[in-house]
Order: sequence, then C-alpha cells, then structure tokens
Amino acid sequence: MFGHKFKEEQFSFGKNVVQVNNGSFGSVPTTVLQKYKEAIDLDHEFSDRYLLYKLPGTLKEATAQVAEFVNSDVNNIVFTMNATTSVNTVLRSYPFVKGDKIAMFDITYGACANTVKFLSKRQGIEVVTVELKLPLEDDEIVEKFEATLKEEKPKLALFDVIVSMPGIRLPFERLIEVCRKHNVLSLVDGAHAIGILPLDLKKWKPDFFLSNLHKWLYVPKGCSFLYVDPKHHRNIHTFPVSHSYLDDEEVLSEELEKTRLVDRFAFYGTFSYAGIDCIPAALEFRRTVCGGEEKINDYCFKLAKDAANHIAKQWNTSILENAKGTLSTTMSNVEVPVNDQLLQFLKKDKKNIVKLRKTVDPLMLKEHNTLLPSIFHNGKLWVRFSAQIYNELSDYEYASGLFLKLLEENEAHILSL
Repeated sequence: MFGHKFKEEQFSFGKNVVQVNNGSFGSVPTTVLQKYKEAIDLDHEFSDRYLLYKLPGTLKEATAQVAEFVNSDVNNIVFTMNATTSVNTVLRSYPFVKGDKIAMFDITYGACANTVKFLSKRQGIEVVTVELKLPLEDDEIVEKFEATLKEEKPKLALFDVIVSMPGIRLPFERLIEVCRKHNVLSLVDGAHAIGILPLDLKKWKPDFFLSNLHKWLYVPKGCSFLYVDPKHHRNIHTFPVSHSYLDDEEVLSEELEKTRLVDRFAFYGTFSYAGIDCIPAALEFRRTVCGGEEKINDYCFKLAKDAANHIAKQWNTSILENAKGTLSTTMSNVEVPVNDQLLQFLKKDKKNIVKLRKTVDPLMLKEHNTLLPSIFHNGKLWVRFSAQIYNELSDYEYASGLFLKLLEENEAHILSL
C-alpha cells in the first residue's frame, strides 16, 4: 500500500522531488498539513482566544496522547521546539557545579555537543569523550561506555537513541542501565526515536529523554517532547526562563507538586503552537491511514535495508553494519567508492568533508530535487539513506547515482579548496 502511489495520494511534495533524507527535517502528510494550516489560521484570526482559551485544552490532549504513546505518566511530559532545545533545557537548568563531568560519544549530534562545550567554558564542566570507530557490536559500545563511567565518574552522560550522522542505532536501553548502575544521570537524545522504535519510558526509567515529533511521527516542525523523571522536576526550567519560573527550593502543595513540571511549560513565550495542535491528527493518520506502527516500521526498516544492500552491491562497497545487524533502522549508511586522492584529502582534515558537502549538496538541491547527506567516518566516506512510507527502491538508485556523478564531476574543484 505504501510507495510512490501512496506519496501522490497522501503527501504534498513539490514536483519531481525525490526525498531520501527524511531524517533531517521529517515529512508531513497532506491531511496533517491541512490541520496545521487551520491551527495557524485560528491563531491569527484571534490570538487571544487561541492562546489563552484554546491552547490549554490542546496541550492537555496532545500531552496525554504522547504520554500514552511512549508509556509515561502525563505529568512527566512537556513540549519544546526541537530536540536541541530539549537538550539545552536540561543541561542549562541542572545545577551542575564546577568540576562536574559530562560524558558523551564523539559522534554525538554537533549542536548538543556544542552545548556541553559551552557549559565547559561558562561553568567549568569537564567534558569526557568516548570514541567510537564504527561498525562495532553493541557489547563493544557498552563496554567502552561503562569503562569510561567507571574511570571518569561523570555526573551525567549524554547519548543518542539513533545517531544523526552516521545514522546508527545505539544500545541506549543498556546504556541507561549502565548509568543507573554507576549513579550517573542519563540524558537520552532520541531525536530519531519516536516513530521509528516503540518507546517504553516506564520500563527504561531514564533521568531525561527527548524526541522530535516532527522527524518520524509526521508532526509539522518544530515540535519535540521532553520527559523528565519526577525526582528532577524541581531542577528543570523552561528555556528560555519565563513568567512561569519557580525556584528549585520553592515548595508547593502536594497537588501542585504533581503538575509542577507541566505547569511551568504550559506557556513560556509567544511562538506558534500549531505543531502541537497537530499531534492527535498525526497519530490518527498513523493508525487509520497507515494501519499502525508495525506496518509503518516493517515497510521502512525493510526498505532501508534493501536500499543499502542494493546500492552497496552496485558500488561494490560496504554497509555500516555489525555482525548482528543492530545498527541500521529506517536509516542506513553506505560507503561511497572514492579514489585514493580524494580519500587522502578527506583524511587530512576533518573540515574537508564540509568542502565536499558545500560543493555537492547545492547541486543536488537546486538542480536535481534531492539530497543525500554524507559523512567521513573511520576512514571512509558514507552517505545516509532515510526510508519512509512514500519511498521506493528507485529513489535511492536515483539519488546515489546522482551523488556519485556530481562527486566525480566536481572532484578537482573539491580538491582545490
């Protein structure tokens, strides 16, 4: 039922667009997009009524549905603009003291890694980095992580559910357990999580967990949820701090303490809440039009695997995967065949991959209506495929063939930069 026909019927992409990069910004079905436009119209027709009268009910319903979807108590879930904002909300609220350590992998999403670097400069936080040269087995990743926690004794560990680039799944459930075992706070960046993997926050019990609703759940951007364990509700404040601020030490009644977190985040600034308004519509689309989570994920996981196998065979290269096949999800990564001169250029300076992207990406976007994100990792150039319900194998043939063609045609220019 999925594929190109489904794309034409249910999505509103521009003419000739071949979207194989859902992982960056997500995709919105036409019916959900219509709901989004209606919410914007309601806001602009009479903002006082929309924000002061309608919004509280909207937030209550959306929060309840997300909490049920991720198996969490409703009072532990709040909304932010995006995953990076959620990470900043936690890291810039928590009462770290000078000398506290934060551990993270070297493949942590750049924006979030920069937040940790910011804290190191402003607050004297020490940064502990765990290096991963992929592909690795889950056991190897957990062993490296636990060894670092034992040796460095960080206050908090920041790690992904699914890394952005390269697009690989980490054994995050086990990493949460390791954090708990060693009395380390777990901040789990699930930017790519909801809509790909079934989530069970009551089972996993992280300290903090977040995920973008606009990447894989079909909610318009920007919309993210943040989960905070009840024991941290007093320490976490809105970003930016706003009218709803309460000091950590301020004591409320027993009843108000239960909703302390959600009350702080109910309204903390004037921005568009239209994405939150669309959460019920997006979940309904997944249930009724798509047939549920299992059907969506079966199609996308299989397509991501098939696309990687097909292109790797065409290129006579490798897939970024381990022996047990745990790294790939709805995103897969394929090695790009490059000559030794370009390979040495990329090895010489980690900034050289940016020169490659700034040359190839604009050509793909402006002239060919597609994009394949690329990364240089562990001595190889990789491209990342994202599989969604509107994709077919031919999409990856087109995008990968184009990427390789443009790379070869512009290699001399890239090397001259």
